[in-house]
Amino acid sequence: MILDGTLIPIDRIAADRPFYSGKHKTHGVNLQVIASPEGEILWVSGDLPGSTHDTAAARI
Repeated sequence: MILDGTLIPIDRIAADRPFYSGKHKTHGVNLQVIASPEGEILWVSGDLPGSTHDTAAARI
């Protein structure tokens, strides 16, 4: 199994601070994906604020 996270850019205003990713310098939601070694998507998490670190998102 392969676990990976990605940031999906979204349109937000500066007041929505939890959605701001300092690493990517944009607002977004963090998604975690579990895939098989062949690349088949097995599971996708719910959206989390973009400021959530991938390790914390995987634990959630």
